[in-house]
Parts: sequence; C-alpha cells; structure tokens
Amino acid sequence: MEEFQVIVTKGEYEPWWFFEEWQKDIESIFTYTEKEEALAKYQTLAEKLRDIYPHSAVKKSVLLATWSEDETQYCEECEDDIQTFHGLILFQNGAVYEPTADEQAMYFSFAEELDMSKDA
Repeated sequence: MEEFQVIVTKGEYEPWWFFEEWQKDIESIFTYTEKEEALAKYQTLAEKLRDIYPHSAVKKSVLLATWSEDETQYCEECEDDIQTFHGLILFQNGAVYEPTADEQAMYFSFAEELDMSKDA
C-alpha cells in the first residue's frame, strides 16, 4: 500500500537539505494512503505558508521553503543570527515525491516560478 506524507518543518536549513538530523526540524506530519488527499493537503499548506512568509523557493516541485528576513534564531556554534526557514515536503513511501505533468499543473503551478532545481 502506498503511503504519502506531507511534512512541515521549521529550522535553519531549507527542506531540501536532508542533513543527518533533519527530522529534528519536523513540526508536523500528515500521513495519507490516498495520493489526492496528500496533494490537496500539500497545496493548502503551501498556500498558507506563502501567504504568511514573503519569501519562498522550491526544489523538485515538492520541497518548499518559506521565510521572513525578520525571523532568525541565534546559532551558538557560529555566534550569529541565522535565518529560520518554514518548509514543506511531500514524500511517497519515504522518498521525495515526483509529481506527474498533470499534477504539476494542478497542484504545483507556483513551483515553476520559484524552482531553484535548475540552479543546483
């Protein structure tokens, strides 16, 4: 059976940096067996985050980072303030989901204008 997860993160890195302890930044996980439900939840949360935070970027269509330059956290190791990112991830069976062309147009149309994958 397929499992889809919509994961909300908050931390010092954009959600496409899956560093060793990236799971510590998870704020909530929504799990679905129906892809359409997961896509709808992702779309709703993406719209909400983009309404709240003035800056956003996307990689692989389903890795969304949003932020406000005013929201930082102190880093003891680097002795400086660093940016706080609010992220959104869509997984299918534990891996980053790859939307079809139709899904891209329907659920992730905002991603094309923000896509940073081509820069990587």
